[in-house]
Amino acid sequence: MLKRIGLATVGAMLAIVGTAAHAADHRDSPIATADPAADLNDIYAFVNPNNPAETILVATVVPFATTNSRFSDVVEYRLHIDNGAGPNSFVILCRASVQSTVMTCNGPGGLTVSGGLNRTVAGTGVRMFAGLRDDPFFFDFNAFNATRAAVAPRFTNPGSNFFSGNTLSLVLGVQSSRLTNNGANTTLRIYGSTTRVGEIGVSAGISGLWYDAANPGFGAHIEVLAPTIASGPDRVAFAWYTYNRSGQQRWVVADGTLANSQTNLTNAIYTTGGIAPPNFNPAQVTQRPFGTIAINFSNCNTATMTFTTSDPEFSSGMVTLTRLTAIKDLPCTNFLAGQIDRNGRPGINTVLIDLLANTGKKDQYNRAVDPASWAGLFQAEMQANLAALDTLDGTTGNTLLPPATAASVFVDDRLVINVARPQCDAYLAIETNNATFCGGRTLARDVIDDTLGAAVGPGVRDNVANDSVILADFPFLGVPL
Repeated sequence: MLKRIGLATVGAMLAIVGTAAHAADHRDSPIATADPAADLNDIYAFVNPNNPAETILVATVVPFATTNSRFSDVVEYRLHIDNGAGPNSFVILCRASVQSTVMTCNGPGGLTVSGGLNRTVAGTGVRMFAGLRDDPFFFDFNAFNATRAAVAPRFTNPGSNFFSGNTLSLVLGVQSSRLTNNGANTTLRIYGSTTRVGEIGVSAGISGLWYDAANPGFGAHIEVLAPTIASGPDRVAFAWYTYNRSGQQRWVVADGTLANSQTNLTNAIYTTGGIAPPNFNPAQVTQRPFGTIAINFSNCNTATMTFTTSDPEFSSGMVTLTRLTAIKDLPCTNFLAGQIDRNGRPGINTVLIDLLANTGKKDQYNRAVDPASWAGLFQAEMQANLAALDTLDGTTGNTLLPPATAASVFVDDRLVINVARPQCDAYLAIETNNATFCGGRTLARDVIDDTLGAAVGPGVRDNVANDSVILADFPFLGVPL
């Protein structure tokens, strides 16, 4: 009962998973979804039940991972830990290297560990496991969507775990004294984030045919080629099928380079004087300089082409290009620089942002770096969505916290844990002034059933049991399915 009371008091919407394509924090915003290696699923924090002097921190990334999934060597995996000793305290930063076969983590006071994947590696003040594991999150996502659509509970008994599958997991066992100033600050606020620091912009997958939707007779061929030198930028071959002022067809061709979603084509030309074979005479062909062309790709399917010319046959201008075709088996990625995803508690962005309407705040939420800014940016949005969720069971006002109060709690999206307490089976224990349990989040804790009952109405649950085999010792997450 204590576990359920601890959650019910404050946990009114926390782990409900809602309107995104997937839930918890799996694929919870467009930018994160487009960058799977930086898509942060869940954060867990608990005291090692076998060693009260060790804090276990878990970050899972890459939803529905397979044996082909990899940590990225140009994404930083960060655990932010605030122990109250100073602004934002410190970060444990992890990054893969050597073709993503080695993971290295560094933190304050010489905390460091480095080693290969899918094994336990010992370091200084910390041990690590990084690799493919069974995803411990469980929830009947489809039944929740049906509940939301019907504005009435649509859960079945038994329920079905939508999230049965694997994930890439980064598990750290940290000496608690290194996180707490040797025991002086035992209450920690923890969240995870991912930050992309390389391979920015669109990839070679933009190759194909493009067209001007406003003027369908205009089109372009864009093809990305290998760099001239190994460390150089990708090259671009370009052809623009257009017309001059007199209505004559012209093919403008150019080459350039692609970097950070932009290609600059500085030697654009077109030809006149040619004739079809067999009477073709290259001596009659005249190359005419066109000018300069710059293409900025907003994403894999939209670009803006700006061109400048002094040729009297043409006028300078701008064209919006839309993808028409793609090359088979050549996927396109569009990676942005900076923070891509963040979360502490499960499901906050998924259910409490953009529930009622698409405000575009899901990406803004994940990319908001400073915790001091979160309340001003997102608390009002959360309050409105909490009020809407209160109506799902047909009864308004039966949640255990009013929307305004709940929003003020959830907007600080960090797990809170007191690592001086060895028992960790009550979710949100610190927020509810539970003096027995550590708080944080354990792997096996069924936050969904508790929060559905508190958030939607008494007795509402998804009836899904934990189907992961949680190990008794480090790294605790079960072997891959």
